[in-house]
Amino acid sequence: MLEFRKLQLGDVNNVKKFFPFSLNRICDNTVGGAFMWRDYFSVEYAEFNETIIFKARVKYHNNITAFSVPLGKDVRGGVDMVVDFCRLNDLPVAFCTATNEDIKMLQTVFGEYRLFKETDWSDYIYKAADLSSLSGRRYNGQRNHINYFKGIYPDYSFNKITNDNIKDLIEFYKKVNLSNHKDNDVFIAEQDKVFEVLENYGTYGLIGGFLSVNDTIIAFSIGEVSNDTLYVHIEKADTNYRGAYQMIVNEFVKCFAGDGVMYVNREEDTGDDGLRKSKMSYRPCEIIDKYTVTVKSIISY
Repeated sequence: MLEFRKLQLGDVNNVKKFFPFSLNRICDNTVGGAFMWRDYFSVEYAEFNETIIFKARVKYHNNITAFSVPLGKDVRGGVDMVVDFCRLNDLPVAFCTATNEDIKMLQTVFGEYRLFKETDWSDYIYKAADLSSLSGRRYNGQRNHINYFKGIYPDYSFNKITNDNIKDLIEFYKKVNLSNHKDNDVFIAEQDKVFEVLENYGTYGLIGGFLSVNDTIIAFSIGEVSNDTLYVHIEKADTNYRGAYQMIVNEFVKCFAGDGVMYVNREEDTGDDGLRKSKMSYRPCEIIDKYTVTVKSIISY
């Protein structure tokens, strides 16, 4: 039987080897996506035959216990193990963060199922070349903000995050966080994990860069590359500097979307209207919807 244990920061190096097995571009199958939200969703994990399975509490769907679609060399065997675990523990068989491709696979295994769309947790996908060049009429707004910024702050600089500047970034985030605080559980969960990422930057093993004006940090972004996609896990800016957000988006992609990177995942809007409007303004080439899949019956399985 599967033996689950709580996902902890010290598990990064062991767990991250499974993420390249992902056949889709959802942010859940990345270091940042899995570890930054591990406490919010009470994530645990188990390994089986060079395959990993996550167990979580789906807070936006009656707080049910659900399992990730297995990642690794034995996906079908992992699904069987989930079913056995649910039988022995008197749990409904449910899979979370399932994409349309995952649903097709699960349908061949179970036949009947119910779908619950994980509203507000869809991933916004962009072509890396689009966010790097911002060319064409559809990006007039972003270019106008960038041109304004460059005109007002010609001596700006963009630099990679290193251990030498982490403390300055933490102080910057404290300041920005106070001025943009939101009183909801998603914001608070993200806030705590942004501090954790900054304070444990080497352990997370992510990539990042920051924007400065006159040696003052005004924006930063942190993410990672997996397969052909650059994932943006954190993006923060001081809105007193007009164009700061547009600049950090553009500079981050230009710096880190190297050879082989075709897409950028700017992740979910978590139901925030401002975030949704911003993400849509960059013209995503795809929005990946995710679902919780519950199996109606396993009697004939």
